[in-house]
Amino acid sequence: MKTLLVMTVGQTDVQLVVNSQRHKLDGSTCGTLHDAINERSWSVVDAPTTRNRDLIKTLPDADLKLCTPKLDAVLSHLGSTLPTSMLIFETNRQDARDPRLSGEVMERRLRDRGVNQVKRVVFLTGAEQLEDPSNEVDAVVRRTIVATLSDAIRTQVEQLTENDQVFVATTGGLAAANELINEMVRLHAVSGPTVNALEVPDRERVQGEDRAVEEKFHPAVGFRARWHALSLVEKGNLLGAWGAVSHLKDKPGQGWTQVVEWLAQFASSMPFEPPLPSDSDLMVLDHKRMAVRAALRVELALRAGDIPRAVHGTVAFFEAALWDWLRQRDFAQQDGALGTLESGFTFTMSLTGEKKDRFKKIKGTQVWRIDDFHAGVLAWLSILNITSLSKIWDALNDDVRNLRHDVAHNEPTSDLMKESRTRIQAAQLWSNTDTFLSQPLVQNVLKELGEPHPAQLCDDLLSTVRKRLRTID
Repeated sequence: MKTLLVMTVGQTDVQLVVNSQRHKLDGSTCGTLHDAINERSWSVVDAPTTRNRDLIKTLPDADLKLCTPKLDAVLSHLGSTLPTSMLIFETNRQDARDPRLSGEVMERRLRDRGVNQVKRVVFLTGAEQLEDPSNEVDAVVRRTIVATLSDAIRTQVEQLTENDQVFVATTGGLAAANELINEMVRLHAVSGPTVNALEVPDRERVQGEDRAVEEKFHPAVGFRARWHALSLVEKGNLLGAWGAVSHLKDKPGQGWTQVVEWLAQFASSMPFEPPLPSDSDLMVLDHKRMAVRAALRVELALRAGDIPRAVHGTVAFFEAALWDWLRQRDFAQQDGALGTLESGFTFTMSLTGEKKDRFKKIKGTQVWRIDDFHAGVLAWLSILNITSLSKIWDALNDDVRNLRHDVAHNEPTSDLMKESRTRIQAAQLWSNTDTFLSQPLVQNVLKELGEPHPAQLCDDLLSTVRKRLRTID
């Protein structure tokens, strides 16, 4: 297994060792001191655990001994297995404060420890600045620098496999660049190596020797994910919302992700553990009426602009409502049938006439099932005599029903989907603004099935999700 270590360097990554104590260099003249060190001989030693708070402003006359406390802490964290390779991001600007020797010192430390594959990337030289306030796009980090950082990371990471690891420790340098580097490493590692982020807390804030630790989860990350997920849910993209936040599922204090996972499981029509009674405001996702669930899926698909799924769901809505009514029927009493919808029925007498139209025989058996094809549907509509169900069947004329076959069996082209929208709107199954639950034909079906406020189903669900994602766990 290969291991890549990615680090940035700043003013405190290289320190001077005097009398077995380490000293930080004066920040205002760090670059000037680095130039002076570079003119003399120097060596790199283990970082002492004792630190003197006096800043070095003038170099001592004795032999110069340098240490790399943050790098040493990271290497200690990795244990006996040293990184296979190292990528160092540094600056080399002609500024009295620039830590321009840090990269070279860290490289020597690594090579002394046996790490020979060291790549140093200088992303700022001369009088360059990280940002260009005069240009909106470059106001935080200039595009040329972004490209330099990205190319260097890509080159290193693409040499790794999914069995390898990357450790990234942006312990020094420029905060805006460090944030970019962290996210770029994760981007280039998708479908590749595992990424582990490390930090080395400032010893002024913690007790004991320098230690590298796993990066702490920042609450801002969770809230950034919340609004991102919520904005996707509002647009009907439930699967996209879960994809955007699923990596937070097991993070501390991120229980809200369960709501987004339920939504995604609902959208994909896959089995899932429904919300508990304590989450009754979300029980609509597991509503006992299939037609309610089908209607919600159509509404959300339209919000997401997923016309193929909305076309399919519009026809499926009628079928779900038909089966909702059939599930309430007493077949033994009303049809003389023994059995269930799932296992099929048997009859004590031969089926004839209208009964035969409503059932279909399983070949080679004496078991009958519901006939839900065209002739069977017509027969059942006549027997059930549900006004709203018959009206929506009439609205689903052959031109509309055939659209589902086009979606299921052909490639749904943009021209076909444009035509589909026109046909379904003309049938008053979708509004002119592509909504489903707003339509009287749909609302009446749901009302007759016992749903008192069908027009509010989607809005109520989204209102609940907003509340849940805005609540602090």
